Amino acid sequence: MKRLGLTLVVVLMSVATSFAQGNQNKVNKEPFAINFEKLSYYLELAPYQVEEVANINEYFMDMQKQSLRGNAKLRDKRMHQAIYGNLKLMKQALTPEQYRKYVTLLNVTHNNNRMLSSVEL
Repeated sequence: MKRLGLTLVVVLMSVATSFAQGNQNKVNKEPFAINFEKLSYYLELAPYQVEEVANINEYFMDMQKQSLRGNAKLRDKRMHQAIYGNLKLMKQALTPEQYRKYVTLLNVTHNNNRMLSSVEL
């Protein structure tokens, strides 16, 4: 489990780095813009989880927007903090199975964004 966590952190750090490098001219693009309705259906959220996960998702979007402001050196650090903070909050709010699905979804989203950005170049 610890090994999975470390692997996840490394992958997400690369997400933040590639996002900051690949989208410097595309300031408004968010790497993980997730439709909450689809997310709640996919994760099969219980009624008591819906509001908390919605708040976490909204907070994550705000943190991503903040990470795009300022100089380029701070962008990578802020994006890493946004991703790590989101995962930490989601791990507390979700069951282990839901959290596994959520991490998988983030990885798939990252891979799709990376493929799309390489096609646009």
